[in-house]
Amino acid sequence: MNESQLIDAAKAGDVNRVQALIEAGEDLEQKDDYGWTALNWAAGHGDPVIVLLLLEAGANAANSGRDLRTPYQIALAAGQVEIATLLQQAEQRSGLRSYCKAYPVKAFDYNQADWKALLVDDAVVFLHQDFSVTASMWHGEDVLFDRVSEDWRSYCREQLDFHVPTDLELAADYRQRRQE
Repeated sequence: MNESQLIDAAKAGDVNRVQALIEAGEDLEQKDDYGWTALNWAAGHGDPVIVLLLLEAGANAANSGRDLRTPYQIALAAGQVEIATLLQQAEQRSGLRSYCKAYPVKAFDYNQADWKALLVDDAVVFLHQDFSVTASMWHGEDVLFDRVSEDWRSYCREQLDFHVPTDLELAADYRQRRQE
């Protein structure tokens, strides 16, 4: 098989060919001269069907070419918002993008936060994108709470105003802080 058949099909937007090559066991991580995979090209072209086919088949959402951009970054740069959203979600599900926010322990007024008793009120804890709480900024390290329920998620969203910001939100926040 030609080593770039999957890339060529993705570049051409040929959904049927991409599907057939995936089913034939074509290497999802084959790279062209730029170091880009079929997923990188599909992200840049903004083809949601091909992006989903490749992701569902197991394509690596973090694969970057010589320019060191991931498919998400390529889609974002190309203004492919729908694709960037799909790829950002894929990165988050895979743990490639990890987000947490620091809170003082006293910010938590939740009746099932029995872990609070282990800490002093001015201690800082970290709420992670999976709604677990740790004493470390690193996900899964020094876990204080991981019995996540829908009630806990609602509490975090509504009372703590917790959400995972998009890159655009982070950039706007950074810009605003620089102007203050």
